[in-house]
Amino acid sequence: MKTKDQFKIRLGLPESSHREMVDIFYEAFQQKLCPIMGTRERGVSFLQRYLNPEATVVAMDGNRVVGIAGIQYPGCHFFSPSLYDLVCEFGLLRGFLKIVRLRLFHSPDREGELYLKAFMVSSPMRGKGIGTNLLEAVSGFARSNGFRAVRVDVVDTNPDARRLYERNEFVAIKIRKCPFLCRAMGFSSAITMIKEIT
Repeated sequence: MKTKDQFKIRLGLPESSHREMVDIFYEAFQQKLCPIMGTRERGVSFLQRYLNPEATVVAMDGNRVVGIAGIQYPGCHFFSPSLYDLVCEFGLLRGFLKIVRLRLFHSPDREGELYLKAFMVSSPMRGKGIGTNLLEAVSGFARSNGFRAVRVDVVDTNPDARRLYERNEFVAIKIRKCPFLCRAMGFSSAITMIKEIT
């Protein structure tokens, strides 16, 4: 069995691993993406165009991606399709409805904060310390780039993720309830958590 020290953490994703990142992302967020994207094929195709491999902190096992932290700060966004992109993909009316749902996951840039837009470890590799190592690397990136805090939103139906963040010094500061729009995506509220960087 590999120990966490045998996984390499790096900033940015190799171009050859882009599709692998998309597959891991889709697997992790499938319940939330299906109501927006429809089919898996369409979702994967859309994500391939709009996930930014440069806005990542990545855990690698050799040449294999095993964990991804998608980050956001002014001038750098992990995932940010525009209304125009959605209209081109889905048509005017459906595109507008999709952007309404996607706005549930939108978090504006805040000066001095690094936003953890997405965080995922491939399912066979969970429980091996990869998530903790990724969060430590994200905090290190934030510290070395002058951010005062790292912010993340976690849904109420993912208590394991919330516990992971709490173990890594994130503190819940706000709960956003949106039961009507989110019910189809499998959650009813999102908790905003902050880790102060010292």
